[in-house]
Amino acid sequence: MSSNATQDIWPNFLVIGAPKSGTTSLYHYLAQHKDIFLSPVRKEGRFFSGIGEGEVYWPAYYHYDTAPTVADYQTLFETWSGQKRIGDVSPDYYAYAPISAPRALKYCGPQTRIIALLRNPVERTYSHYLQNVRRDAEFATFRSALADEPRRKAANWGFQWLYADTSCYAERIAIWKQHFPDMLVLLQDELDADTPGIVAKVQDYLGLDRIEPETRQRYNTGGIPRSRLPILEGVLDARSKEPFEDLYAEFIAPRDATNADAPTADGVYPPMVDGETTVPPMDADIRDALTARFAPEIERLEGLLGRSLEVWRS
Repeated sequence: MSSNATQDIWPNFLVIGAPKSGTTSLYHYLAQHKDIFLSPVRKEGRFFSGIGEGEVYWPAYYHYDTAPTVADYQTLFETWSGQKRIGDVSPDYYAYAPISAPRALKYCGPQTRIIALLRNPVERTYSHYLQNVRRDAEFATFRSALADEPRRKAANWGFQWLYADTSCYAERIAIWKQHFPDMLVLLQDELDADTPGIVAKVQDYLGLDRIEPETRQRYNTGGIPRSRLPILEGVLDARSKEPFEDLYAEFIAPRDATNADAPTADGVYPPMVDGETTVPPMDADIRDALTARFAPEIERLEGLLGRSLEVWRS
C-alpha cells in the first residue's frame, strides 16, 4: 500500500530511546510480530526531533540519514500493508524531548503509545563513548571527551557527542510524560534479565496478541576493535579539539572505507568487520565521579516513575 495513495501514514507507537539502552534489539524483536510494521528502510525515522533540519553540528562524514520533511518521512512507510501497529524506533526522540514530544503529539495524536528504554546512566555514558570510537566518530579519551562536553554542548553538537548529558533522564522523560501520560518506561536491566517477559509486556501495552519472537540474539552490542585502543590511551588527545573531519581524513579514511558504506536498519553503519573486539574497563575515578554526578538524577527519576532504581546503585 502506498502511504500517499489517500493520506499520510503516521506511527501509532514510538520507541524513543535512550541511546545504547537496547532499542536496536527491541526493534528486531518487535519486527517479528505480524501486526507490527517497522520500516524496512532503516530502524530510526528521525523526523520528530528535527535533527535533519541542520541546526546541530554533525561531522559531514558521519553517515546519519534523517527525514527533514514530511515527504521524506512518509517514504519510510510506503510498504505498510495494514498492520495494526506502525512504529518508529528513534533514540534521538528521547535526546531532543523538548522538540520531539510536542511534534509527535501534533502529528501522531494523543493516543500514540510511547516506549522508553533506560540504562544505568554510568554504563550508558561509557557505552555511548565506545560506540563513537568504534564508528570513528571520537578521537579523544573518555576523560577528555567528558571534560570537553560543556564546549560541545555550547557549540550545539549533536547528542551523539554529549555522552554524560544524554544520560540525564529525568527532565527528558518528564517532558514526554507531560505529553503522553500513559507512556511505558522500561529498563535495559529488565530486558536483559527477562527478554521474553519484557517483549510480552510491550505487546500487551500495544494491545496486540502475544507471540514469542526469537530473542536470543543481541544487536548493536558494545566494544571496540583493538585497532582503536590507542585512542583510549590518548594518542590523539593533544589534537582532540581539531575538527573531526580533519582527523578522520588524516587517520581513518586512507585505510578504512567501511564507514562509507550504506547504513542498515540496525543503525548508522554496517557491522564492524575489522577484527576482535574488546571492552576496556572504565577508569575507577571516572566511574566514581559519574556515579556521584548521576545520583541526584536517579533520585529524581525514581520520584517521576514511582519506582525504585536501586539496581543502578548496586
